[in-house]
Amino acid sequence: MLREEKKVGSGQGGEVLSWGRKVRRVGGGKGILGGDFLVCFWGVEKVGVVGYLVVLYILSRFVMSGFWVGRFVFLAFFLMGFGCFSLRAEVVTRSIDDIVALARPYSAELSALDKEAKAKQSLAVQAGTPSNPTLELEGSTGTLTGSPDTRGASIGISQEFSLYGKLRLRRKAIEREAEALVRKRDNAARLLKEEISTMLLDYLLSDERYALAADMVKLNGELALIAGERFKAGDIPELELNITKVELARAENRVLEVDRARLALRINIASLTGLQATDIVLSDKLSSAVPLLQTQDIATQSLSLRPDYLALGLEREKAETEYRLAKVEGLPNPTVGIFAQWQKSSVEVGGMSAINRDRIVGLRLSVPIPVFNRNNGGRAEAQAMLDAADYRCKALERTIKAEVEAAIAGLSSSERIVSLFDRGIIPQLTENLKLTQEAYRVGEVGILSVTDQQKKFFEVHETYLSALHARRVAFIKLESVSATNLQGGVQ
Repeated sequence: MLREEKKVGSGQGGEVLSWGRKVRRVGGGKGILGGDFLVCFWGVEKVGVVGYLVVLYILSRFVMSGFWVGRFVFLAFFLMGFGCFSLRAEVVTRSIDDIVALARPYSAELSALDKEAKAKQSLAVQAGTPSNPTLELEGSTGTLTGSPDTRGASIGISQEFSLYGKLRLRRKAIEREAEALVRKRDNAARLLKEEISTMLLDYLLSDERYALAADMVKLNGELALIAGERFKAGDIPELELNITKVELARAENRVLEVDRARLALRINIASLTGLQATDIVLSDKLSSAVPLLQTQDIATQSLSLRPDYLALGLEREKAETEYRLAKVEGLPNPTVGIFAQWQKSSVEVGGMSAINRDRIVGLRLSVPIPVFNRNNGGRAEAQAMLDAADYRCKALERTIKAEVEAAIAGLSSSERIVSLFDRGIIPQLTENLKLTQEAYRVGEVGILSVTDQQKKFFEVHETYLSALHARRVAFIKLESVSATNLQGGVQ
């Protein structure tokens, strides 16, 4: 009789048909031995705790009798048995969100953007600092001109004053640039989450394909055994037996191809997350349902949440600030100074000389006259940059709305496709394969009918897995383009 084998942990909602006895798959339907296992060289798992204690008691009798060999064996057996019960290799499963959280601090791009933002914040502090005062020293003598009694010295200090809020505007412009870099870092984190989540879903898809390919190997192997028995009984020609062997070889080759693709994905994920390739074990299921969404306001809300749109808004504020700065840059900055001067001079009248000593304290004011340079070019450049920022904001706004609408449509279409498979295609296809297998067993149909049904079963299940994958990817895409955690929160 045909028996059905239930997938353990495959999460696909289907049945795996088996030609022979029921076999329990360990490890979540992935074709890989998973779960906890004991590291033991003496087979304590097979002997059991009671058997281990009995052997330990027998060895203890040898120890008590004084045999040194017995003592050595007792000690070695005790240590090995202790290790068997204490050493437990546990597989740590992680969700997609857990692995994304591990990847963020490992990303060099995010770290670089964070450092650039901190550098701009430091530069903003510097931009708001006034210029340093100028110290002026002056000395004069008349020795070289024949007036040795004439001397002079002066000291002064001057300071340029930045008027019209120039320092404040410079600081504000750089602060907006630093905030824009922070938003760009957030946007890079959003794109990184989408990339890694999609890659992990690709890995889940390859994992499920591996399990499906392993099931097909089992089905074709059992079919080859039955065909061999019928060939020995003379019920079928040798050609049918050879066909089953060819199908078995193709199924085994498919397992190798899927496993190779899965290994490449695992290595890529490890390079982005800093994990070891063997540590990538996911707790998520490809068949997990996505939550029902109210999609009416997502497009509007995304404009206030998308980091790249917020970064453009900050860049526009920076351009507007620089335009205001360019207008006041055409106005000169005055320089005010204070000085003290000492002078010594001699005057000769009628053979008599008189020495004069003067002390002078005064103020000095210096103002450039804006005759040739009124910063007209700087104002034109700032106006052009402001207009460009406006155009970029409008273009990105249209792009975001289109991306959100496309993601919503893609998710809705994927939901309908998966529902169609769940309601009719998969159950009917499974029933057809069961009937064809039973008919071949009793000799009502030929081998080609069975192989055709098995091929169709495999192809449709692959399409079903692709539909489940597309639904999860569409959900991740909608979360990314809307910058919203649709299961609660903001990215």
